[in-house]
Amino acid sequence: MMRLRFFTGTSIFLLCGLLWSGQFKLYGGETRNFNRLELFRGKFIIDGETYSKADIGEIIFAEKVAISEEQVPSEQYDTDSLLALADSLAMVYPDVPGIIIYDHGEMVLHSDGTRKYRYHFAGKIQKASRLGWGTRSLFINQGRSNVRVLFARSILPDGNILYADTSQAKITPVSEDRVSFGYGSIYTLQIPGVQEGSIVEYLYETETYNPYDTAIYSPSWYFQNEDPVYSSRVIIRLPKPKNLYYLFKNPPEVFGSVLYLSSPELTENCIRNDDKLELEGFIPDQIIYADTTVGRWMENSLQKLKQAEPKIVDEDTSTVYIWHFKNMPPLVFEPRMPDFGDVVPNLNCSVLNDWEYIFDWLGNFQKARIKITPEIEQKTMELIAEAKTIEEKIDRIYRWVQRNIQYISIKGSVSSGQTGHPAEETFHNGYGDCTDKSILFCTMLKVIGIEAHPVILMTNSDETVDRCIPDISGNHAITKLFMPDGEEKFLDPTSTTYKFPYFRSDDIGVSYVDAIGRTVGLIPENPPQHYLERIAVDMQIQPNGDATAEFKSTPIGMLEAAYRGFWEWQQPERYEMIFANWMNSIFPEADLDSFKLIGISDMDSQLVEWAKVSVDSFPAETEDIWILTIPGIERSMRGFNEINLTERKYDIEYTCPSTDEYSVEIELPKGARVIELPENVELTCEPYADFFLKFNQKGNKILVNSRFRLKTRIIPAYHFEVYKKFIISAKQATEKRLFVKKPK
Repeated sequence: MMRLRFFTGTSIFLLCGLLWSGQFKLYGGETRNFNRLELFRGKFIIDGETYSKADIGEIIFAEKVAISEEQVPSEQYDTDSLLALADSLAMVYPDVPGIIIYDHGEMVLHSDGTRKYRYHFAGKIQKASRLGWGTRSLFINQGRSNVRVLFARSILPDGNILYADTSQAKITPVSEDRVSFGYGSIYTLQIPGVQEGSIVEYLYETETYNPYDTAIYSPSWYFQNEDPVYSSRVIIRLPKPKNLYYLFKNPPEVFGSVLYLSSPELTENCIRNDDKLELEGFIPDQIIYADTTVGRWMENSLQKLKQAEPKIVDEDTSTVYIWHFKNMPPLVFEPRMPDFGDVVPNLNCSVLNDWEYIFDWLGNFQKARIKITPEIEQKTMELIAEAKTIEEKIDRIYRWVQRNIQYISIKGSVSSGQTGHPAEETFHNGYGDCTDKSILFCTMLKVIGIEAHPVILMTNSDETVDRCIPDISGNHAITKLFMPDGEEKFLDPTSTTYKFPYFRSDDIGVSYVDAIGRTVGLIPENPPQHYLERIAVDMQIQPNGDATAEFKSTPIGMLEAAYRGFWEWQQPERYEMIFANWMNSIFPEADLDSFKLIGISDMDSQLVEWAKVSVDSFPAETEDIWILTIPGIERSMRGFNEINLTERKYDIEYTCPSTDEYSVEIELPKGARVIELPENVELTCEPYADFFLKFNQKGNKILVNSRFRLKTRIIPAYHFEVYKKFIISAKQATEKRLFVKKPK
């Protein structure tokens, strides 16, 4: 891309007519990009907005590159073909923000362990939300990899073609926030002229000349997107005699099933759902995990599943594996659906036929960092000095690491990135990330004779990792403990407010890699009572209908830690506003008289949120009848937008099992009389949830108790209709009203 530069303080007669794509600078220094500029009657019209000459300090624009036929990149797709495909797909998908025409990748592993990756993209921008396709940003791992864009161009709606000048790409340091300091750089190239209606095409290449380990190679690919994809293809090229082991999840038209090329050693570690039927594959060592639920599996699905097999090309020194799918529809999102990687067709691969190499490589790094020093030992013994039981000792250490080692991530190498810094370093620095904190926690537990290992996991907010393929995919590290009685427990010292034996809810129900223990496993789901909110309301209604009420929330277990963390992050001067808004959601138009946070500054105390409110004319009235809404009960079943669909394709996925309990006591004034209590309600949706709502009367007091219990994280799509009816019935029950004869 050639760059022409004009200063508007000089002669501007050269700018008459229409120009395209560039930047302009306002007097004052602000720089803006533009796609279209015209000079009309002495004023600039830039992307439809008018500016006087006095407004503009400088204009930099891209000249339409007139390249010769010899200069046209040989790898680029035929322009007429791109335009025709874009037009035909736009007729099928007129409302999508973008259309991906080509999504092609090639991954090459060389015999010396170095590797190369090429990615070729072409897509049409239909809405402004896809203008980001005009900026290509790539990560450079300093000392390990290089990147380059081989060519990039935009085909404008008027047919003009603009090529990016790849020599103008910028390389900048990785941006750093207040808790993360990484290594590497970002390569950024701006493609000229990109606007709604443009087709963007680019080809880039990443060369990893110094991989962190030449034996570990784990390519992956996703074949679907939120935009429709005409052609998605991945080519994986391996040097002989290496073999490729793969797990292909959700093949097109066979959602929920898996095609798995394995080895006996890998199959032992594969974590899969119990509702999958295991079948023999199409070749030796190939396994099919078939989705058999409610008749979704049929004989002809075997042939569709066979499409997930790669085309294999035997070359002189390489074996080439090719997967290619066309006409992939856009992903349609549903509330509380599983992560993107759990629902689209996707491929995970490895050249390793067992976990032993990763266990050795990662485990040795970790063990070398778990070293007791005199300072660590002394501090540990100080912390447990007054603890009587092993649980109390673990709790003291757990809290100290959480609250005294600040979360800051500084990574300068793969060893520190994957396995943390040495415990001594984190201890003296007073900061570290999840891996660093786990390493230090394991070391301090070692002082008191508790064996503990750092484990790598992917939190349940991200995609499920089955561990069928040996790699260390993960976004977090926590700690696995081996108690004296043989029980295994998990704790997460990354947080700041958790007590033993609780840990973060997004660590629940996920797989992990324990390299030191040479195993992979699954973190069990918590019992619902470990994430419990217990709410009590004590209300007195006066003869004139005014009311006062005391409100108390007691969060238990994991929820107490989450609530404590919430309040610790708030500025104390905001407490009153937060309480007032909260109370108004329970007692409409209430006045907040007073509030307290009990135990907020002492983790040994139970956190309690308490408030007292006054409400004018609390009951609704009709002649001589009061109609009472039960305070807070409806709120117990708030939300649940995930059931609003007519049907679902995907499972409903919650963070963790939980319980909400409400206890409401309403004291009526003398002379008031309950006309009739509503009927009690008890609902079950086994094995997923249950609910009850009970009414009682003792003298002039009405007693209401309810409980909603979510017993599992995931509600399968094939049980959606049953679950939906259950939730609707529970919500309707909480809308019940009390009818009371007013006092005379």
